[in-house]
Amino acid sequence: MSTQPKKAKNWEELINDGENYAGRGAELTPVQKALFESIRDKVVLKVQDSFVFAKLMDTEDPGYPVELAKLIADFEPLDKVTSLIITHNKMNAEALRIITESKVLGKIEYLHLGSNALGDEGARVVAEAPMFSEVHTLNLECNGIGPEGAKALAASPYLTKVQSLSLVDNRVGEEGAYAFADSDTFSNLTYLHLGGNRIKSDEAKKALRESPKLSKIEKLKVF
Repeated sequence: MSTQPKKAKNWEELINDGENYAGRGAELTPVQKALFESIRDKVVLKVQDSFVFAKLMDTEDPGYPVELAKLIADFEPLDKVTSLIITHNKMNAEALRIITESKVLGKIEYLHLGSNALGDEGARVVAEAPMFSEVHTLNLECNGIGPEGAKALAASPYLTKVQSLSLVDNRVGEEGAYAFADSDTFSNLTYLHLGGNRIKSDEAKKALRESPKLSKIEKLKVF
């Protein structure tokens, strides 16, 4: 009597069975296993809180974001990732630059770096990274990004495919609003959220609403 072939486990079962890690468990360090468990369906890296590594790394150390970035940048199982979600991890410009220079990661299509510490320099890193030339959804909310960071994003040669952009609770101000209104880079935007960015004048809001360069926008939030 023949037996039925054993059904292959799906991706999540392979990496979360506590042993296998898609056949690589024996070669991975504990912190690499934690990172591996943050992969979803092979193409999504989702690290939404530093608590993920709290028992394995000193997440209160100022050097933590850089160590996390190095871990991500050099981790070969991330070679198929197209969605990068790293939030509430104190990610700064130095750490993000390490990720963008990774020889493992390919082109990213969905990028969520909300609630980190990017600032203007981090926004500039995003703007200047070829890795992000395929990004269609970009979320940089709560990152302390000011007018200079906004201008860097608006002038990026790589972010031309972005359709959805959220910069909620930064401080791009009216100077940043005008930069977006005059941006050729963001001509494909259909969604733009600039709430909580100190944009108060009717003139700046009107510039965004009536910009010929943002003609595809279907939903604009400024408050």
